[in-house]
Amino acid sequence: MTKKMFFDAGPLITLIMSRQIDLLPALKKKFNGEFYITPAVHLELVERPLSIRRFSLEALEVEKLIREGVLNVYELVPSGKVNELINLANHSFFINGKSLDILQSGEMESIVSALQEDSPIVMDERTLRLLIENPTEMKSLLEKRFQKNVDCDIEKAKAFSKSLQEVPIIRSIELIAVSYRLGLLNNYIPEGKDGQSVLLDSLFWAAKYGGCAVTQDEIEEMKKELLKK
Repeated sequence: MTKKMFFDAGPLITLIMSRQIDLLPALKKKFNGEFYITPAVHLELVERPLSIRRFSLEALEVEKLIREGVLNVYELVPSGKVNELINLANHSFFINGKSLDILQSGEMESIVSALQEDSPIVMDERTLRLLIENPTEMKSLLEKRFQKNVDCDIEKAKAFSKSLQEVPIIRSIELIAVSYRLGLLNNYIPEGKDGQSVLLDSLFWAAKYGGCAVTQDEIEEMKKELLKK
């Protein structure tokens, strides 16, 4: 069976904005499988941006990867399951009795397709990751975001989490770390004893400023791990 990996829109945007999108062909070769995006991600990254001058070049970069076979559009999205889980998530948290719409179809298409194919997904979307990994903490995040008391139907939140917790989630920053470990970035190491540290700083901070939700402490911890002899 061919290995598969799914990509949400966020990590691809991060890789484009941090000028690291060219890593994908080499990563795919090392992965020895197929990279997929869903129709909703294609709409977000290609179809809509092509009509906006500010974003059209980025859209063409993604379209080029599709044309070259680096990315494929996954057409077997289980729409029923997607809608079921969106409904579950969006009826798990409330402010003054009104349910909060916290998830949209794009990220859900991606992760439910990954679940269907028993495959990992590259995803930076903090809300969805937190709802899967720690639904109780999600309540605190929403209260901080809205500055209001948030009620939680914990049974629904836990049911949502249980449905997706077996899907391996990889962040774009972790994908970059894998690329470094595989030696795909060796040509960028500058001369000098601290060359590797300089490269990792450049890569990780470019990803952070490109949209990846990663803290300075996380960057330092990843650097420390990667620089171990």
